[in-house]
Amino acid sequence: MSERAIKIRCSNCLVLNRVEEPKLGSSPRCGSCKTELTVPRQPAYARQDTFDREVSYWPETLLVMFTSNASVYCRIAEPLISDLAARRAGKLKVLKVDVDDDSYFKERFKVTETPAFLVFKAGEFVIRMDGLMKDKSELVQWVENLINYTSY
Repeated sequence: MSERAIKIRCSNCLVLNRVEEPKLGSSPRCGSCKTELTVPRQPAYARQDTFDREVSYWPETLLVMFTSNASVYCRIAEPLISDLAARRAGKLKVLKVDVDDDSYFKERFKVTETPAFLVFKAGEFVIRMDGLMKDKSELVQWVENLINYTSY
């Protein structure tokens, strides 16, 4: 396979599949069980009952964004992160946590300011960033660098 292949875990049989980036738009199927592979293209809200499984099963970069409706910085960051999730579908999965509504995650990850970002790569915690960078392009570049970085 070329270097432009993306790893996607089948939600049915849990087999790890390699899919060429150009084929992501054509409903790729699992090589083992033939189930259609799900490629997240927009942020999804994290749920307590599935969070740990989603983190451990996602083979690429997973970004958890802690937001608050009252935070102006969150409203600045959200469209940037949503755009990144759409552009880097398959390489980046984004989970959002609204700290106003979900105290479980807020306490578990000791979130004191928003936005806060946790990054996992292949199920392993990589880095955390609390607050927003001064320039919006720095946030995009930070996430892009984490997607492209292969060794921690």
